[in-house]
Amino acid sequence: MNLKSGFKTVIAPASLGRRAQLIEATIEVIWREGLSRLTLAKVARRAGLSTSIVNFYFNTKEQLLLETLQSVAAEFEQAVEQALKDPNDPIVTLHLLVDAMLDPKLCTPARAAVWYAFMGESQARDDYNATVRGRELAIRGRVEDLFVRLCPGDGSSVSDPIALARAFDALMDSFWEQCMMAPESVDLEEARRTCLSYLASVLPGKPTPNRAPDPISSEVRRQAVATSNGMLSAWTYTSAELFEIEMSQLFRGQWLLVGHVADVVAPGDYLTFEAGGERAVVVRGEDNQLRAFHNVCRHRGSRVVPQAQGNCGHVLRCPFHGWTYGLDGRLKSIPRPQGFAGLDQTANGLVALEIEIWNGLIFTRFEPGECSVAEQLAPINARIQCYRLVDMIPLGEPYQTEVNYNWKFFHDVDNEGYHVPAAHPALQDLYGRSYRDDFIGDITVSTATVDEHPARSWSVARYKSLLPDFPELSLESRRQWLYVGVFPNAVIYFYPEKAGYYMSVPCSPGTTRVIGREYGLPGVSRAVRAAQYLSSRIDKMTNLEDNALVQWLQEAARTSVFPLDNLSDIEAGVLRFHQRLKKEIPVMSLVHSPVPGALAAVNQAMRSSAARD
Repeated sequence: MNLKSGFKTVIAPASLGRRAQLIEATIEVIWREGLSRLTLAKVARRAGLSTSIVNFYFNTKEQLLLETLQSVAAEFEQAVEQALKDPNDPIVTLHLLVDAMLDPKLCTPARAAVWYAFMGESQARDDYNATVRGRELAIRGRVEDLFVRLCPGDGSSVSDPIALARAFDALMDSFWEQCMMAPESVDLEEARRTCLSYLASVLPGKPTPNRAPDPISSEVRRQAVATSNGMLSAWTYTSAELFEIEMSQLFRGQWLLVGHVADVVAPGDYLTFEAGGERAVVVRGEDNQLRAFHNVCRHRGSRVVPQAQGNCGHVLRCPFHGWTYGLDGRLKSIPRPQGFAGLDQTANGLVALEIEIWNGLIFTRFEPGECSVAEQLAPINARIQCYRLVDMIPLGEPYQTEVNYNWKFFHDVDNEGYHVPAAHPALQDLYGRSYRDDFIGDITVSTATVDEHPARSWSVARYKSLLPDFPELSLESRRQWLYVGVFPNAVIYFYPEKAGYYMSVPCSPGTTRVIGREYGLPGVSRAVRAAQYLSSRIDKMTNLEDNALVQWLQEAARTSVFPLDNLSDIEAGVLRFHQRLKKEIPVMSLVHSPVPGALAAVNQAMRSSAARD
């Protein structure tokens, strides 16, 4: 048999456009509901299109089914032809054939279900039978030919090459059946090793190609990687495995905003902060210096200070057993020291963290890194100097709330103003006609100018009428609202009358703590205080509206039609945020999540590959 022949010509799958989208939707419906329950309406819903669109591309359900079968068959034909393109070394060819047949892009639960569904119907349908049987017989014939060439019956083998070939074919088919019946139990790399072990056992003495198994690269190969213009896939907002990587690589490795120097004025004043499973305390020392430590007692791990903010006096005293630390972190005393034979007191002080002050804002990070806060925010430093942020004092207490959505959705909404006209009537009345999203270097910046147009909202109307002039500000800043994104999780904002921050702190894949606080210059006029109050009212209305929007996004992440590529040109901030996340955590580029338990290894492999490139 000529290894280059044996497949009938079939319709090649479309790689782009509605037709391919509908075929993929058909594959999903067959997998989830079966061939007999498929309807055009279900395909339309799965594709997120109308039934009329389906009817436009496919006149009948039967046409859609036949083209779906032919599309899947064409994928196999292409993979097998690639494996058999060089028939000079049968062993290499068999190994490549194993790789092709167990390629995770082909051997999926959905495609396996489609193939076997059509196989079951092929007895009664000549058109189905021609495609299904043609593919099966072609592969079988090629495999038999390879085994005959390797075991030509010259006495070197006691086995029948045809029987060996059919057993090999059945072995590969068994993994396809398992993929359909029990997909959670399938390990395709292990299946590959099993097939290669079979070849080594029945073809003794035949050289094995020099190709070490690589389960990670195999896993990565199965993924269709999102394009640079694509948004994050739905799984990145729900995955518990990804959440752990985010905590490790983002919330323990990046600078995180803790507060303002005005929150810790006197010796003993402290702030606590938690993120990524870590706990920090920032305290002002007797020497007036701010220091950051892990808020973890060196005895048994209790919190050294339990409250979010306060004054601890001259020492930090653990409430569990009374171990006492100086404001510089040194261990000062422990109850019943005689019970700790050999304890080195000098080596058991609080564990220090990096800390940096930028324009009065306090940042810390739990793991050391290269870039400083000053370097990260240098592009906007000159822009915000006129606000005198370092001289501000707190306006009231900090606010904190827990919301039921992924932390990234919080920033997806915050990183664009395209939704303002539809979702935020008060903001639209305030400045909607002038809202702009932009970038200064790698920093996302949003600006809007408070206009003179009449406003329906009482708070907006009064804010516009009462907002004083601020001659100390630059001309563009006197009626401007400015928002600055600080990767990964914070926004610093500057209004003419005040400044502040808000940020997300992930608690779980589906819950987030939102924290914020406002600051203003001391000794301001009554008109400025009124403007501060009114802008806070406007922000509260906006936050309530955003909360509803983000809840809907979280719900959408669990649907089957979550969009990936419909960003407008004025939603560039969302795309930039997603691109930065993909750079930090490469596995987030994948359209589909790796198999359970493999995500961390796949991410590391992709990171290593990117470093080599």
